[in-house]
Amino acid sequence: MKGNVHMTRNSVSLRRNRRPRRDGATLVAMVLLLVIVLGTAAFAVDVGMMFVARAQMQAAVDSGAIAASLKLKADPTDLDAATAAAEEYIQYNRVGWQETVVSESITVTVGQWDEKTHVFTATNDNPDAVKVHGQQDGEKFMFGSVFGKSVFNVPAEAIATGSGSALDIMLVLDLSGSMGSHGRIEALRAAAPIFVNTIEEYGGDDHIGVMGLSANPDSYDPIEEGHFGVEYNSGLHATADHHVGVLEADLTDDFNDIRENVLSTDNLDDGKYTGWTGTGAALGDAAHYLENSTEARDEAKKIIVLMSDGHANRPTGNGSGYATSYATYAASLDIKVYTISLGDGADLMMMQSIADSTGGKHFESPGSSEAVLAPLLANAFKNVAEDIKRTQLVQ
Repeated sequence: MKGNVHMTRNSVSLRRNRRPRRDGATLVAMVLLLVIVLGTAAFAVDVGMMFVARAQMQAAVDSGAIAASLKLKADPTDLDAATAAAEEYIQYNRVGWQETVVSESITVTVGQWDEKTHVFTATNDNPDAVKVHGQQDGEKFMFGSVFGKSVFNVPAEAIATGSGSALDIMLVLDLSGSMGSHGRIEALRAAAPIFVNTIEEYGGDDHIGVMGLSANPDSYDPIEEGHFGVEYNSGLHATADHHVGVLEADLTDDFNDIRENVLSTDNLDDGKYTGWTGTGAALGDAAHYLENSTEARDEAKKIIVLMSDGHANRPTGNGSGYATSYATYAASLDIKVYTISLGDGADLMMMQSIADSTGGKHFESPGSSEAVLAPLLANAFKNVAEDIKRTQLVQ
């Protein structure tokens, strides 16, 4: 027994003595790990610096683009002022270690912005948008030299647009029989002048006209009715059942006349024409007027604001299809259509489709009483006007 114990202890002792010494290998591994950790930290610091500098550069060119667009809106011909404004506002912003972006690294290009395709086209002909490019060169890495890279560049670009160009705007207003219910016509009388007010407050060389929706030319005669509107003869509509728009006011910059007469309580009346809703006829005629009338200006951007409370029902059996076909017609003429649906019975799907196909926007004003509808419709008209006129970043 004792002999066996002695042999076992000797075996244990031998095994212990045979263990390799690993202290040196552990130290090497720790050093390598430390190098990796420090390298990762250094890389993270430099990458973080790059992201911060890029965010600063983007904020700088964003402010420069908005400033330049505002200058362009005030005077579309003064491109030097737009460029100077962009440089000034970019240089208000700190970018990286060097802080100020030099003027030589700032490029300002004026042009036109296509809402439907989101494409900027450089042109000095009636510009309505500004593209600003800025770049901060030679920003230094803190640890980048370890990886063979000591500096980096920080580019950024922004596009801002606002209606610096003149606008020709046609209000297309539903005066069908259904407008006489649930306080709708009262809401229209209260709200429509707010659109004119908002356009006027923004300033600019803008004109506004009004087209009524809609009349059967075989059964409505404005002269017999003692109305000062006229049936618009575009030649677009094959039969009387298709209806026509009623031109209540030519394009004009006499906004007081529009407010006090054309949009007055006496002139805006439900069922004023034949009671039906020929949305397509009035939309098509408004687009035709903006393209072909002597009052429409070649240099002006064309806008239609369509407000309706119901479903298109003329021509018989195809009212909605006829309306959407004339949205396509408006789009082919580069006319943007904003739509406002009034009340709980409006055709939201059709109105949204018309706006979408032309690059415009659709606004809803639901409700079934004047108290509810009047403020909602006023806000919708105001939002449309602001969207048309305001300066905004688009890219």
